[in-house]
Amino acid sequence: MVFRDQLTILLSTEEVDSLLSAFSKECKRLICPNCSQQGHFRRHGSTKSDPPHLLFHCVGCGKCFQAASMKHIIHECQEQSQIQAPTDMEGTRSFQENNNSHTPTTHSSQNDLQTLLDTIQCLTQDIQQARAEINSLRSQTDKFQQQLLQTQTADPFPSLNQQPPRRTPEVMTQMSNIESAPWHEPAKIQHIKDNLIATRNQRRLQRQEAAARFPQPPSDNQGFQSIYVPTKARVPIGQVRSRLRKLDINNNRILDIYYPDRNILTLLVHNDYAAELRQQL
Repeated sequence: MVFRDQLTILLSTEEVDSLLSAFSKECKRLICPNCSQQGHFRRHGSTKSDPPHLLFHCVGCGKCFQAASMKHIIHECQEQSQIQAPTDMEGTRSFQENNNSHTPTTHSSQNDLQTLLDTIQCLTQDIQQARAEINSLRSQTDKFQQQLLQTQTADPFPSLNQQPPRRTPEVMTQMSNIESAPWHEPAKIQHIKDNLIATRNQRRLQRQEAAARFPQPPSDNQGFQSIYVPTKARVPIGQVRSRLRKLDINNNRILDIYYPDRNILTLLVHNDYAAELRQQL
């Protein structure tokens, strides 16, 4: 795009008046060709030549344009306005067509709203009917409860001629289990108590023996022995100690338990406890 800013083109008085009138109308829409900003043109006086020429100033970039260049800029702006006018009319026409096309949608939405209102009204009637039925059932339930209370008050005890209900085999089994429980037999309860007391006394004696051995001088028979016991199967060491405990053997005196070979169990004990352990085994 070429602007004749450096050329001196004389405009007639009518052309100058027309330029000023067009500039006052289009100044906000004019685009500066130097900085591409819109609406930044201002009047900037005139040149000192003879005859003087009008000057226009762009506030954005600071460049000055003579009257002929401004006339060309205004002319291009008006041409673009004429090109955009049919496009705007087409947009208005399409907007009207869209409004016309949306009008049936509005009618359909109104129909849907009316359908929803009818459905809500039907559901409200159903809810009211259900509440009435619930109230009726509640009144009947209250009446039956009052009749039942009156019957129980009139006949609080069962008649003597009435036979007791038959007991099923499951009920009989449960009752026999309850009757055979230890707490129903004093002899069993006393036996359990005796066992607990004996176990408690045995532990007390073991603690006393251990405490009594503390102030004694060391034994002359210092050393350890391995006692070999035959076994049928290899069981965990914990189970071995529990079985020895059932034989009333003090596990605290057994220092170690291991299997040196198949079907052989070794108990490592002190020499002082070896004879007593052999007697218990």
